[in-house]
Amino acid sequence: MITASRRGTTLVLTVDRPRSKNALTRATIAELTRAFSALPSDVRAVVLTGAGGTFVSGGDLRELRGVNDHATTRAFCDEGRAMCDAIEEAPAPVLCAIEGHALGGGAELACAADLRVMAEDAVLGFRQTRMGVTTAWGTWARLAAELGPSRAADLVLTARDLTAREALDLGLVQRTAAPGGALAEALVVAGEIAAGAPRAASAVKELLRASRRSPELRALERERFVDTWTSDDHARAVEAWFEGRPPRWGG
Repeated sequence: MITASRRGTTLVLTVDRPRSKNALTRATIAELTRAFSALPSDVRAVVLTGAGGTFVSGGDLRELRGVNDHATTRAFCDEGRAMCDAIEEAPAPVLCAIEGHALGGGAELACAADLRVMAEDAVLGFRQTRMGVTTAWGTWARLAAELGPSRAADLVLTARDLTAREALDLGLVQRTAAPGGALAEALVVAGEIAAGAPRAASAVKELLRASRRSPELRALERERFVDTWTSDDHARAVEAWFEGRPPRWGG
């Protein structure tokens, strides 16, 4: 479920599934895609956040364990890409206000935004390899463009969680805030953006989008995500997650 509220010319979109730590279902992904594809014309900035003290904890494995063949995996991958592309292509700058956890698909979602604000006690991590898969939603091209390929590989291969300070030092987030203060700080940044010309802000977004997209990387990432998601290793990882134990990889 996605809720929307206005703070002047800023639109706040909230992933509102706190009981599941805002884990992404396919319906939630579709809701976000629609929301970012149909922004009111007077919106000057969008802040995306999560309810209940966390951003997005990842994909909802209770639903996504049913995505287990090549056709449905491609469809799921394309749905997530459409969501992230809608964020990149939105006419107004998009900020993420990160509290709690931004993990797996939640980290990919955050990377699609133009700017990120992270609470000092929050963590951000690309845990995909711990689930036997790769990134999926155009994220590799974004990470490689912003951090460089080797730093991107370090984050994805090790699947380590980043503190707000580490993410800030890497340039993955642009501002930090006191615990519980990410939304307030993001609204301050949104106000700073709104003080500039809207046409210029849209032009900057277009430049940023062009710098972070690579058709070749996107195509390869999609292919490798489908291969790994439908692998025995991913099935083992999902089973292990539900059983509360480490996965046993087949290789």
